[in-house]
Amino acid sequence: MQPYTVAIATRPRTDAWVRIPVPRPAARLRLLCFHPAGGGPRMYRDWASELPEDIEVLAVQLPGRETRIGEPCLTDYERAVQQLHAALRRYLDCPYALFGHSMGALLAYGVAVAAAQHGDRAPERLLVSGCAGPGIPHPKAGRPGWSDQELVADLRSMGGTPEEVLANPELLSLILPTLRADFALCDTFRRPAGPLLDCPLTVLGGLQDIVTPEGLRHWAGTTSAGTSVHTYPGGHFFLTEESAASVLATVSAALAAATSA
Repeated sequence: MQPYTVAIATRPRTDAWVRIPVPRPAARLRLLCFHPAGGGPRMYRDWASELPEDIEVLAVQLPGRETRIGEPCLTDYERAVQQLHAALRRYLDCPYALFGHSMGALLAYGVAVAAAQHGDRAPERLLVSGCAGPGIPHPKAGRPGWSDQELVADLRSMGGTPEEVLANPELLSLILPTLRADFALCDTFRRPAGPLLDCPLTVLGGLQDIVTPEGLRHWAGTTSAGTSVHTYPGGHFFLTEESAASVLATVSAALAAATSA
């Protein structure tokens, strides 16, 4: 792939769906990052400054969180992908890659499929994290119907949420409705119809996560361009905790390969 410079004159303006923590108008590749259930684009803020300077991070923001806190959350996977693709399509006009963690992995995959279905430019690489491939049932399906106490216990067991948040009823009253909506979205996931993707796939997972190595390897069935699987110490939020530096190194290497191909 030839290096691509994002021209300032034609560079899309940001909108409610996208946050750009560190604008890099001369970037050779855009990395669109999709947050997990209950999360938001803030989790990718550090990536913007820690990834190579020829990568521009675009953190995708779903309704119902951070600056979109007053908007209703999306609870249906197919509808969410349709809205995401429509909103993000103008950012797919130059070399780009997609990264998603947990729920974000399902959404990043859905946007890649939608791009292929609509004849858009394909991503240089799809990176999915903390999520089993299509066809592997989620062991915690049905979480939208769990009690508040069960959801809090589940959050505590997965890590990633500060204890002071879990112990604060006012904060929980804001977090849990969004979390239930996101879990409902995940429960409606069905593998989209259509041919295999034709972009390389990088899969990341935590060795102590509930997502098994078999589940991670199952992503290989979604692309004809090859899949690499990487595992790290840690649970579900390995990428923001003890293995953060190793994950960034893997992501950087994968994107470097994409921009030099």
